Amino acid sequence: MSRAGMSMRRRRMARALRQYRSAAGLTGDEAARALLCGTGTISRMESGDSADPLRVRHALALYGAPPETIDDIVTIAVEIRGGARGAIRRPYHDVVPKRLAEYYELEDEADQVSKVEGECVPGILQTPAYTRAWISAWDPHLPDEQAKRWLEIRLERQQRLTGDHPLQLRVVLGEAALLTEVGGPKVLREQLDRLVMLARDVPTVHIRVLPFAKGAHPALGRNFSILRFPQEADPEVIFAEGLTHFVLEDEKTEVERFRDAYNRLWDMALDETHSARMIAQRAARC
Repeated sequence: MSRAGMSMRRRRMARALRQYRSAAGLTGDEAARALLCGTGTISRMESGDSADPLRVRHALALYGAPPETIDDIVTIAVEIRGGARGAIRRPYHDVVPKRLAEYYELEDEADQVSKVEGECVPGILQTPAYTRAWISAWDPHLPDEQAKRWLEIRLERQQRLTGDHPLQLRVVLGEAALLTEVGGPKVLREQLDRLVMLARDVPTVHIRVLPFAKGAHPALGRNFSILRFPQEADPEVIFAEGLTHFVLEDEKTEVERFRDAYNRLWDMALDETHSARMIAQRAARC
C-alpha cells in the first residue's frame, strides 16, 4: 500500500461518494431508492463505515462519476472490504474513542500538522512525566494498565518527528501552557526545556507562543489541528477536540475557514526565536 494509508483512502472514498451524489442533485433518500437500499446504507458509505464494492460502483455510476474515478474508488472499497490487508494496524482503537483513533491514524499518514493548543503542551511534544500527570488529571480513576497504554501511544506518536519522512509540525501554543503546572514545577520545567530543545534541534518542529497580551484571537476557547497529506488528491482534514467529543472535517469551506484562522494566529504569535526565549525564561522560573 502507498504511503497514503487505509484511513485516508477510506475518507477519499467517502468524500467522492458525497461529492458526486451532491453534484448529481440527489438527496440521500433519492439515492437510496435508486440503489434499492436504505438511507442508512448511503450514510454509512458516505462516512466510510461501509464499503461494499458493487454498491459503491453502482452508486458512482448513478451519480455520473467518470469511469477512471469509479475504478479508483472501487479499488479502495475492495481493499477496505478485504480487511485492509497489508496495512499497519495500530492499537489506538483498543484504547481511545473511535474519532480520536482515526485522528491518530491520519496523523501517521500526514506530512504536515498545524496545531493550536491554548492551555497545555500537545501530546506529540510531551515528556513522559507531563503525559502521566495529564492523564491523572483527566481521569484519576483510569486503571493503571489503561493509563500505561495511553502513555505508550503518546510516545509512539512522537516517532513521527524523526526518521526518513519526519512530520512537519507547526504549533501555536498559548501562553497559558507555559504557566499551567501540569505535574508541578519540576515536571513543567522539564517539559519546557524539551520544547526549547525540539525547537532548536529538530528542523521540522516550529513552535510559536501566543502571549496573553495579544488579546482576542480566532481560536479563543478552542483547540484544533489541520492535517495535510502527501498526495494532492487527499484534502486537508480538520480535527477539533472537546472534553467529550472529537470532530474530523474535510469539507472545503470548513477547511478554508480554519486555515485562514490558523494563518492569522501564526502571524499574531511571537516568531520562533522570541518564542523559544519566552519558553526558556519561563522554565528558568519554575
